[in-house]
Amino acid sequence: MEWQPEPESLRQLIQLLNSTQSPDNEVQQQNNQRLEELRKVPDFINYLLFVLVAMKEESATARAVAGLLLKNSVRQDFGSIPPHVLEYVKRKSIDAIGDPDTLVRHTLGT
Repeated sequence: MEWQPEPESLRQLIQLLNSTQSPDNEVQQQNNQRLEELRKVPDFINYLLFVLVAMKEESATARAVAGLLLKNSVRQDFGSIPPHVLEYVKRKSIDAIGDPDTLVRHTLGT
């Protein structure tokens, strides 16, 4: 069975991703702190990947932010990510390369 997000956690993540575009410095600091906390959650990478590739109804900006966070998380934590998770990320990312949104495609290509 393929990984599925917990709905409430997904809702909270999407809200956080959307608020990353806030011009308010205090909001940005809170977002950065929350994202650092979330990086410690084992499924965080899966949640980011899900938003990026499966949630086409979300804004392209939120999906692209999820993609950039995914890329940075994989780079920073590569050695500690289980191989089956890396394989899942690779497979799902490749499946999404044909996304109709230019910003999302560009994020997937970086």
